[in-house]
Amino acid sequence: MSPSAPAKHRRGAGPNAASRGFTLLELTLIGAVLVALLAVALPSWRSHVQRSRLGEGVAALADARAAMEQHFLNQRSYVGGPCSTSRTVGAFTIVCPTSPTASAYTLRATGSGSAAGAVYTLDHHGDARTTGLPTGWGTPPTGGYPCWITQKGSTC
Repeated sequence: MSPSAPAKHRRGAGPNAASRGFTLLELTLIGAVLVALLAVALPSWRSHVQRSRLGEGVAALADARAAMEQHFLNQRSYVGGPCSTSRTVGAFTIVCPTSPTASAYTLRATGSGSAAGAVYTLDHHGDARTTGLPTGWGTPPTGGYPCWITQKGSTC
C-alpha cells in the first residue's frame, strides 16, 4: 500500500480500530499460560497448607505436655491431668490413648482433613514419635519414627 492509500483500507485504521478486542488465538494462549501456572502452583500451595497443619499438631502436643507437667508439679501425679479429656486443635484431636498413671502418660495427636493419616505421640519422657503419615506419604515402620515428620520425604 502506498502512503496515500485511503485510511479505510489500512489495518487498524478507522473509527472501530479501538474496539477490536482480543482474538480467539490470544485468549487461548492466555488460558494455556494460566493453566500451566496453576498446574505448578496448586500442588506447591497444597503441600504448604498441609505442612502448616502438621505443625499445628506437633505444637498442640508440646502445649499438652507442658500442661501435663504443670499438673504433675501441682499434684505430684499425672492422674486427672488435662489429657483426661480430648480436645481439637486445628486439624488434630489431642487425646491420651491410655489413662495417665501417677508417673506416666502418653499423648496422641490424630490428624483429619488435610492432615488425615498423620498421627504423632509424645510421652512423659519427651519421646516424640510419628506413628502415622499423611495420606500419600507411605507407611511408618512398626513402632513409628523416633521423631515428628512434618514434611513429605523426610526421615529421622
